[in-house]
Amino acid sequence: MGLWDVVKDQFLDVIEYEDESNKLIVTKYRRESGNDELKQGSKVIVRESQCAVFLKGGQLADILPPGTYSLNTENFPVLTKLQAFPYLFVSPVIADLYFVSTRQFVDNQWATKNPIIKRDKDFSMVRIRAFGKFAFRILDVALFMREVFGTKGIVMTYDIVGYLSSMVTETFSAVVGETDLPVLDLAAGYKELSTEMQKKLNEQIHVIGIQFSDIVIENISLPERVEELIDEQSGIGMVRGDMGTFVEYQTARAMRDAAKQEGGLAGLGAGVAFGNTIAQNVQNVSNESHPVKSKAELLREVKSLFDEGILTREEFEAEKKQILAE
Repeated sequence: MGLWDVVKDQFLDVIEYEDESNKLIVTKYRRESGNDELKQGSKVIVRESQCAVFLKGGQLADILPPGTYSLNTENFPVLTKLQAFPYLFVSPVIADLYFVSTRQFVDNQWATKNPIIKRDKDFSMVRIRAFGKFAFRILDVALFMREVFGTKGIVMTYDIVGYLSSMVTETFSAVVGETDLPVLDLAAGYKELSTEMQKKLNEQIHVIGIQFSDIVIENISLPERVEELIDEQSGIGMVRGDMGTFVEYQTARAMRDAAKQEGGLAGLGAGVAFGNTIAQNVQNVSNESHPVKSKAELLREVKSLFDEGILTREEFEAEKKQILAE
């Protein structure tokens, strides 16, 4: 460091911090020169949703709420006892200065790393996964700095968020394990589960000066194979009430798909006779499931199939002739 750097380093500072990213929880003040001495008479500006924290020898010394301060012994009664100030241009104290954000941090992700096993009256035992978001804020700066920065040694923002995310996941497992809701009804209880999670989390975390301001469950999912079985069961339940209509629908779909091929049904080697057989099956199923239809109704249905391209003209004429002959 040159002579000019030494002289320049003695000018008073205006110390402030503005987080443009809105993502940093704690930021340590560092001077460009690398000399982090805090000069007597320098200004410290603490913005709204911030607190300035002084650490001396790794111990919490003073906390400044939002406002503008001059570094002198009157503003720092605790620091005064830690350091004498007999010389001009000597810092009031050799200490670390941190800016701590007290605003709400939103849109943080949490997710179960491994499936959670839950007893269930429908599935006996099932594995579930879940994910969502949470929001938090620093409620007690002194507790936060002592417990998180001091005791736990967590200093990076992503470490703090990761630590909180693990707590949310653990609490979700406990809350889901305690609830009597069947797995299939959990979706309707997201709000109640989230409220219970937030309550339990704040009972645990207040001792480190943090508060969870919101917990959101976005999704609770079952293993893929279980979801497939649920879909199959739903399909069976849908057709069980009217199997005749289901068979009729499936037959009409098969006829439509075949008609899209070159030559229609005849092009597939089925010919008009095959079309007659399918149409007869439809009619037989319809007779079993519904009242007997008149010739006019049957002609309208066959004409509708022809208009939609499901039946070729030859097949339509054959069906029309057969209906009129009955």
